[in-house]
Amino acid sequence: MNFNQISKMDDKLRLKFIAFMIRFIYLKKHPYRIDVVDNLVGKYILVFAFVIIPLGLFAQSKPFISHPNQLGDKAFANWIGPVTTPDEGVFYFRKQLSLPHQPGQFVVHISADNRYRLFVNGQLVSWGPAVGDLNNWNYETTDIAPYLQKGDNVIAAQVWNRGSSAGARQVSHQTAFILQGASAQENVANTDDSWLVTRDEGYFAIPINREIAGGGYIAGATDSIDGVRHPWDWEQLEFDDTSWQRARELGQGNHNGLDTWIGTTWKLKERDIPVMEQKLENIPALLIAKGVSLNPKDYDGQLNTFIPPDQHVEILLDNRVLTMGFPQLSVSGGAGSSIKIQYQEALFDPKGMKGNRSEWSGKEMKGYYDVFMPDGGNRIFEPLWIRVFRYAKITIDTRGEGLSIIGFQNLFTAYPFEQQGSFESDNEDLQKIWDTSWHTVRLCGLETYMDCPYYEQLQYIGDTRIQALISMYVAGDDRLVKNAIRQLYGSMQSMGLTKSNHPAGGVQIIPPFSLIFIGMIHDYFMLRDDDQFVKQYIPGIKFILDWFISKRAENGMLGPLPFWNHIDGGTKFINGSPPGVSEGGSAHISILLAQTLDLAAEIMEHFGYPCEMEQYRELAASIKERTLMHCFSSEKQLIAETPGGGMFSQHTNSLAISANMFDEQTQSLVAERIMTDSSLIQATLYFNFYVFQALKKAGYGDEVIDQMDKWQLFLDNGFTTFPEHGIESRSDCHAWSAHPMFDFLNITCGIKSSSPGFKTVEIEPQLGTLTQVIGRVVHPSGDISVSFIKEKNGKFNCMINLPDQVDGDFIFRGNTFPISGGANKFVIE
Repeated sequence: MNFNQISKMDDKLRLKFIAFMIRFIYLKKHPYRIDVVDNLVGKYILVFAFVIIPLGLFAQSKPFISHPNQLGDKAFANWIGPVTTPDEGVFYFRKQLSLPHQPGQFVVHISADNRYRLFVNGQLVSWGPAVGDLNNWNYETTDIAPYLQKGDNVIAAQVWNRGSSAGARQVSHQTAFILQGASAQENVANTDDSWLVTRDEGYFAIPINREIAGGGYIAGATDSIDGVRHPWDWEQLEFDDTSWQRARELGQGNHNGLDTWIGTTWKLKERDIPVMEQKLENIPALLIAKGVSLNPKDYDGQLNTFIPPDQHVEILLDNRVLTMGFPQLSVSGGAGSSIKIQYQEALFDPKGMKGNRSEWSGKEMKGYYDVFMPDGGNRIFEPLWIRVFRYAKITIDTRGEGLSIIGFQNLFTAYPFEQQGSFESDNEDLQKIWDTSWHTVRLCGLETYMDCPYYEQLQYIGDTRIQALISMYVAGDDRLVKNAIRQLYGSMQSMGLTKSNHPAGGVQIIPPFSLIFIGMIHDYFMLRDDDQFVKQYIPGIKFILDWFISKRAENGMLGPLPFWNHIDGGTKFINGSPPGVSEGGSAHISILLAQTLDLAAEIMEHFGYPCEMEQYRELAASIKERTLMHCFSSEKQLIAETPGGGMFSQHTNSLAISANMFDEQTQSLVAERIMTDSSLIQATLYFNFYVFQALKKAGYGDEVIDQMDKWQLFLDNGFTTFPEHGIESRSDCHAWSAHPMFDFLNITCGIKSSSPGFKTVEIEPQLGTLTQVIGRVVHPSGDISVSFIKEKNGKFNCMINLPDQVDGDFIFRGNTFPISGGANKFVIE
């Protein structure tokens, strides 16, 4: 009897089989001990009944196919798709059900390629799937019972495929939809060829390019809807679908573990992140109203007006802060009209400059846009995917029928982060920087982390590491962190490097980002007691490091490296890559490798890999020694970018401090040069994250507060999020620029993990000129809170509260004090 035969047994028969096997195995070795085996059967059969069987050892425990003999079983749903080809566009699927009564529970699992919205009797109940790749294709699970009724019902789904105009983040195979009932009761809803499908002939994608968007853009097409050709009310029970076609079955849904080459392309996995936060928000300010009887001074956030026939109208709205979500325009009438809704983070002056983001007079709108052509009914236009904007411009041309605008709102949509950590000080400007950093983080988190929500929406490793630290420190939420690690690990290429960003339809390799990915795993390793999660990535850590080790040159540093070795954009580095990458001898990437080897050695030591631990530490020491030998300038007392080179940077010397490459005296001198020598290549907002960590290590963390002038500059220029680089950045909202939140807690308040799993802490505040600082970091066992208040006599009152079972050290003004769970009070001169 094989495993698949066992899995088909009912529970009673399965228990009998288990009892027989226990008797058979034991009596084969102990043929005369029937009394013992009977006792074993009686004692342990309940364990099998209540533990092993429910865990699905012998039974199907997942909603989709796991075993080859389940292929063709009608209990499992089929992926379905449109009959027409090509299958790019928007499609609608419907299934009518008749139920004898309203069910108390009706659980279904749903997914689609590219995306779906699921409706039950006209009500939206689920949308997704959370973005992934073909080997890790997410499905959502929801109970639709509250939306069902006795008698006739309709389950309907809008599914769209952007095809060639999809955003860079979108992975796809073909247009498809699947819905699987959780039990026999729900199987009546399973997708198969009894579902009906039609294509939306009124939908057209609008390709967006750099010129339209106002900067390099790869986030996908926008939407155009012809209301006359659009099948309004398609999701309602009363809709006439007699002209629709029967859906085409594409094959049954399956998991990654299906042990046969047969099966559909999408390897389904349960979504492991929560649903997104959504809330309606009004646009608070009306700036311009041409051709319509609206007075900006009287505007109260409710866009409600009538536009006569044959009228041209321009309306410019200012949300006052950058936002993200699904704009909703409600209209009535206006058959034959054309409505263009344009969105942008900032306005542009005649020279193409943005300048102060709150100044709008004399500036013009660039940016992507949607187009809606009403059919004369009461309609709501909402785009298929999120829009990001501070400014929205609505341009309307009516024809023979007047148009009533009933309202324009935005359904704010983002990952449901909640701010649990906090930072307060006697410097009010820092609070504004904290708040703006948080808003930046919110707009760069959706179903994945995003580098920027407007132009790219990609989960880049460089940004993601910083976002992950903020998520754990401030939100106490590691679900999106773990999701990112899984996805980036799943992007591993055959040579041993990850992609620079993932999920993504294309392949971009940035080798240093693979090293930073190991750093990201190490961050999680230090901040979460989750060995089971971390250990699974050890093979990948080795694979990445082996690739780099294989690139070492005879001089002990790294030789020539292929691909795009981006370190920091917006600097004197060509294309963001440091010198020596193509020819060999890059001090920066050699040091980054050495530092990463040290981090990896800590992980190997923890998990019992002594050989790898020793190898990595020896290699790290060797690379540091050789890099100092070839690149350290005794004249400048700095590390040059290449052997014998004359170029020096904040980047490489900061990294060298963090990698423990100097004695204490030299380290202090290098840190001073980093702060004062303007001839060094200067780090941008992003790489200041690493510069600040180096200053902290060298004992110059007090300088971080003064460095906040760089962020204050943006607030003085009307920014409501922090940008990619400078005032004229392409992106006004870029995740990597939000790191002051982490800096305030990790450097200013000095809170960090000092052992794997955050089991011990080290608190070493570096307050700069601040005299009052209060901070809170979310710890898995409770909050860590600190308070440092300077009295008039110069003494500091210090209060540190730790969760129970957490202890460590408090270091301040050259003194070290032990601290333990609960309240710890100190007065220090």
